[in-house]
Amino acid sequence: MMMYRKAATLLVGSFYVSAFQSGSFQTGTIIRKSPFFNSSRTSNIGTFALTSGPSFCEKCGSTLEIKIPQGDERKRHVCRNSECGYIVYNNPKVVVGAICTHSDRVLLCQRAIEPCKGKWGYPQGYLELGETTRQGAARETWEEAGVHFDPSKSELIALYNLAGMQIQTIYRVELESDEFEAGHESSDVRFVTWDDIPWDHLAFPTVQWGLEHAKNMKDEIKPTVQERTKFVTLDGQWKVEEG
Repeated sequence: MMMYRKAATLLVGSFYVSAFQSGSFQTGTIIRKSPFFNSSRTSNIGTFALTSGPSFCEKCGSTLEIKIPQGDERKRHVCRNSECGYIVYNNPKVVVGAICTHSDRVLLCQRAIEPCKGKWGYPQGYLELGETTRQGAARETWEEAGVHFDPSKSELIALYNLAGMQIQTIYRVELESDEFEAGHESSDVRFVTWDDIPWDHLAFPTVQWGLEHAKNMKDEIKPTVQERTKFVTLDGQWKVEEG
């Protein structure tokens, strides 16, 4: 059953390229080891993030330079204006998503935007300021699929750490209604049975991870949270570890 509404205009972009296009992240150097540094599973992603970061200070408009600030141990973007000295701290992006079900069918959206335009997945996107991760997952579901649910009724089902640049928190929730309508980031929205999920046409590896785990957990009252880490080793190889 369709529910007609005007698609939300405030849509959040998606930050996936760093986690899945490995060719861009196989060069660079490690800046410094620390007690929390694991060289067997830490890559050169940080160097790429620095070189692709901002060019101008958001406080005074002066140009930025890359250096290690006094008292720090990492290279940062630092304002060249000595009277300003603003330091830019680039932190991992947080992505939130929801695997929604109704009568043993799962809600899928076909992407109308790049990356992976035309591929399928569950609603997900950037967490916004002022939101909890549950609220963000509910908002993304409304924006992409026109589906509403109470964030407090969602359950954490997966946590993915991707290359030190993105953290995904994925929830599951049983919907009270099967009404939907595609937002402008979705070219199609459907409820499908678990067996009819288009496994060969999913947008990202994490989408497959989440759906497979949700399928395995669908009869569990309290789901086990799947934790996975995807990273690039020092020799430029992508690896995935549990936890």
